[in-house]
Amino acid sequence: MCERSFCRCLLRIGTNFNIKLVAAATLSWALAMPSGLTPHAFAQSPSATEQSEGSPKSEDARGEEPAQAKEEEKPIKIPLTEVIGTAPDALEHIPGSGRVITKESIEQNHRFTINEALREVPGVNVRDEDGLGIRPNIGIRGLDPTRSRKVHIMEDGVPIMLMPYGDPSSYYFPPIFRFDRIEVLKGSGQLLFGPQNIGGVMNLITRMPPTTPQGNFQFWGGNLNYINTHFDYGGTWGKTGYLVDYTHYQSDTPRFTNVRAKVDDLTFKTVHELSDRTQILAKFNYYREDSGIGYQGLTEAMYATQDPRTTPFNNDNFDFTRIGFHVAVNHMFTANLTSTTNFFGHYIARDWTRQAQQGVDVNGNPVGGVQLGNSLPATSFAVVPANQRFTNAREYWVYGIEPRFHYIHKLFGISAEADFGARYMWEQSDRIQFRNFASGVGTPFGCFNNTPGATTCLGESNLRTTNAYAMFFQERLIMGQFTLTPGFRVEHINFDQNNRLANNGDGAFGKNHFTEVLPGIGATYSFNKNHMVFAGVHRGMSPPQISDTVTGTGAVVDLDPELSWTYEIGTRGNPTPWSGYELTFFWLDFENQIISQSVAGGVGATLTSAGKTMHRGIEFATKLDLLDAVTGQNRDQDVIFDINYTWVADAEFRGTRNSSITGAALLPGEAATVSVSGNRLPYSPRHMLTAGLGYTHRPFGFSARLETQCLSDMFGDDRNTVTPTPNGQRGLIQGWCVLNAAINQYVKPIKTTFFFVGKNMLDQTFIVDRTRGIYAGLPALWQAGAKWTF
Repeated sequence: MCERSFCRCLLRIGTNFNIKLVAAATLSWALAMPSGLTPHAFAQSPSATEQSEGSPKSEDARGEEPAQAKEEEKPIKIPLTEVIGTAPDALEHIPGSGRVITKESIEQNHRFTINEALREVPGVNVRDEDGLGIRPNIGIRGLDPTRSRKVHIMEDGVPIMLMPYGDPSSYYFPPIFRFDRIEVLKGSGQLLFGPQNIGGVMNLITRMPPTTPQGNFQFWGGNLNYINTHFDYGGTWGKTGYLVDYTHYQSDTPRFTNVRAKVDDLTFKTVHELSDRTQILAKFNYYREDSGIGYQGLTEAMYATQDPRTTPFNNDNFDFTRIGFHVAVNHMFTANLTSTTNFFGHYIARDWTRQAQQGVDVNGNPVGGVQLGNSLPATSFAVVPANQRFTNAREYWVYGIEPRFHYIHKLFGISAEADFGARYMWEQSDRIQFRNFASGVGTPFGCFNNTPGATTCLGESNLRTTNAYAMFFQERLIMGQFTLTPGFRVEHINFDQNNRLANNGDGAFGKNHFTEVLPGIGATYSFNKNHMVFAGVHRGMSPPQISDTVTGTGAVVDLDPELSWTYEIGTRGNPTPWSGYELTFFWLDFENQIISQSVAGGVGATLTSAGKTMHRGIEFATKLDLLDAVTGQNRDQDVIFDINYTWVADAEFRGTRNSSITGAALLPGEAATVSVSGNRLPYSPRHMLTAGLGYTHRPFGFSARLETQCLSDMFGDDRNTVTPTPNGQRGLIQGWCVLNAAINQYVKPIKTTFFFVGKNMLDQTFIVDRTRGIYAGLPALWQAGAKWTF
């Protein structure tokens, strides 16, 4: 696919981007945008932004004093759209719960995947899929985690999903090893971002050029033939900074160890200070995945009788290439009015070649016919590859421009800060399915059909386009210890689809559009410098995918955008110098939550308007320096205990709701239609917990942490089936806990940190997913390596 489409990619990017980027760049100087939520405008509790494994200290965990920039080495101002920021008080005026996963947490705990890292954020549930974090399924506060469709994911302030409006599925996720930090924000503050602003906003901040030239090389490996290398080097020379970052890793996949995956990720970034008032950032990224990861999971019998981490589908191939760019221009018009304009876009080529599947009974006889996708009969004892093959070949083009402004002013004598702006995005996908029904072998793009009377061997040929316009405004009124923050967002979305196979190849064209106004208001009140309360309410929206709102015949489906009201009230603070906490009560009231019709993405499922659903619960986090509590402030050592806990008390269907399953997806004697009103939503665990105990000795350069991550039981379908179906796609998913550990030793003379890591050290075997059959969780993983700074 890379060879087939690379030239077309460059030509398409050149045609679409060059002309429009020149026009957009000209416009941007009149409409340039503010750096999101600027550090001086907000406050952040230390309980939300974690320091390096303990309360703030002047030394880092390696025993070195932080480097002090020289007078003449004044850092370049970087045009960066942030959700929370890095200032110690960055959450003070944000009317919602939030968390920053710091660079120290990622590096010292050696987070293997984004799944591990996000589990330290209260309210976040990440369903594992491939075991390497390549395609995470992120859910917040009981929302369906499938493909992370209900979370707005950004990198350096711009969206990175396949098609943020038309198909926000997370088939791509950048390696966690190049992040400087991860910002997660829930509540009304997320109206500044979109289109998905129901569950939360996640902003992945990549490393920026350092003031002094510096490089890092890290290498580590472990069982499952895991090898990882990460290299970055950058610096600032005069008014210009540069950074290059490269990651390569490969492994037997933890989900199914008889298939492999490898990933390469290259990023080049430069920052230039044009003047004291204007700075520009440019970033280019190339990402490539080549893996044997498929879709099909295991049946109940296969999971019980064979190695649960092997698959008979070992001839699948996933070939994924992404080329992305991001240009940001920051301009200060006056001391009170600043702007940042983001130009961004990407091209993706995604070819997934898979074997068709055949369900069989206990004697190996076929159950039903050969199936593409995941339509495995419910009574299947096992599943085997069929002598057929298909390739889903897809290309995506996305680009956008977003000017944002930040204005400090007075309103009726009240100190105020306004954030406002607009965005235009264009998206297009070209989706083709090649079918090889003559044999199960051949080139990935082999197109053969031995079905009598068939006129084509293509299973799909769709061109889908989105034009989306958004504008947003938020006013922050600061009245001493009280802050009131009203705001709104407007989204207008145009969808269209051309099914080129319909009407004997003449095609069928259909289009649809939506306009939604999303208001919100929040407030914070600081009792004193150590405690504050916050509250907020906002209208959330997530648009339906193009494929779900326009049919293959061009007809428009009555599938409205997801709409909800989100309510929050909470408190956060630092009662003592050695402790911090955050407590949040949340309530999500959906008018129309779009979920899978029957089995949460498995057999016989389509997306439907589910009507009213309701989520309620509590998030709690605390962090204590136990050594400081006993001995007073200790600059040399920390003993840190932390807990992040979520109780999703309710996540259920509230409206009139029926589950409809037909044909082979039904068990013998099972009713086709069942009322599920009052049932719990699929993949919504009631309890989530991450707790850890860490020790740091700075003069010696040593740190260690022992951690547990737990998830309670959850249902795999809307019928809340407890006893699993033989095909493994419906049934209770039992809760689990894993035990992780990380040990670091810094050797100052050679500027190298040596580390050892254990994941799921007790080697627990458990189920994490049933949507396409059973997927097992991570096995025990043991890794060791070193990081050299030069």
